[in-house]
Amino acid sequence: MRTRLRVRPTSRGWQALVIGLIVFAGARLIGTTQIHQLAYALLALLVAALVLGYFAARGLDFSRSLPVSRFFARRSSRIDLLISNSSKLNSSHIEVLDRLPEPRVFESPPLSKGGGAAVEVPVTFPRRGLYSLGPADVRAVEPFGLLRFSRSFLDGDEVVVYPEVHEITNLPIQGGAVESGSRGARGQSGDDFAGLREYRRGDDMRHIHWKSLARTGELHVREFTLQAPLRYTVVLDLRRRGLKVPEAEIEDAVSATASVLAHLKEAGLPSRLICTDGESEATEFGADEAAYWKAMRVLATVKDSGDTELGVFLSEERGNLGEGLILVSRGGGGEDLFATVRRFRGGGRPVTVIAVASHTYMGYPPGSSALAEKAAVFSASVAVLESEGASVIAVRQPEGAAGLAYERSAV
Repeated sequence: MRTRLRVRPTSRGWQALVIGLIVFAGARLIGTTQIHQLAYALLALLVAALVLGYFAARGLDFSRSLPVSRFFARRSSRIDLLISNSSKLNSSHIEVLDRLPEPRVFESPPLSKGGGAAVEVPVTFPRRGLYSLGPADVRAVEPFGLLRFSRSFLDGDEVVVYPEVHEITNLPIQGGAVESGSRGARGQSGDDFAGLREYRRGDDMRHIHWKSLARTGELHVREFTLQAPLRYTVVLDLRRRGLKVPEAEIEDAVSATASVLAHLKEAGLPSRLICTDGESEATEFGADEAAYWKAMRVLATVKDSGDTELGVFLSEERGNLGEGLILVSRGGGGEDLFATVRRFRGGGRPVTVIAVASHTYMGYPPGSSALAEKAAVFSASVAVLESEGASVIAVRQPEGAAGLAYERSAV
């Protein structure tokens, strides 16, 4: 680890240095041997403090320990600061300045030679994103109290903070975590063949694909369309909407998307994430932990930077959109959203729209005509979406994405 050592006199050290220089100057003027000796003694004391403090400070070591593997926005957690003393001298009072990511000062008790201490620091990251921790400074005063040594640990840590995840109680989804090919699974003779997968213990022997066994020497079972769980594409619409979009609106849209992905994972349904941001970030279908955290990593840093209409974006999307669609839309709609829902519902696929009510984030005074007008437009958009066959769930202030945890009307 890269380090840098700095030294500065304490207030007592400055006093000793100034007095030493004055005594030395007086000794030069007067020429008295005893005064010279006093001046040399004060300066020698500073040199001794420098030598002792240097070797003691070089023995101080610092590191961070992250007790949790993942951090979430607004969720209280902690970081452990570990300080150790590998020198042959006992350390005095130790002070740690670390950037978590804002500069914060912590105190550690004196450390005996070969000893160590841990400082538990509560942290709460205000929003999702990528945070840099450090660099850190470990400060100690040498035994005479004349000099303060500061050892900087220049290497930092990078922490990914994921968006808030809330429970969803009213998300209409179809399909379940039924293991295809297992005993009691749906799909009998006459069901549409969907594909092959590796044999798992407990699979129905009638579904073994003997030709692939003869060809590869490995057991595979047939999968049928009625057995396979529905695959859902979750679309987060992040097209840019003006220059002053409230941050809370963006964060609630991202948090709602993260909550949907968590809900689908718990249900055992394969899902993928598509963001209409400037980077057109997307993930592949998956129902396991790896696929989920890959999507969450995208949501941790995604921004509202898109400029392509939703329908055009999805028509240009590379890859399969699955059998179900969940759209997280800000503002409640528009002809582009209506047409997208109409197209997917026309293909017989279930569509759910989580509509973020933008007007509730704009700070309109309660009861104002502007608020009533915007609310009427939002309600009309929801009515159109429902008439097109979509299920609609509203997200609005002050509850935000946390409001997904209980049933409520979209309008």
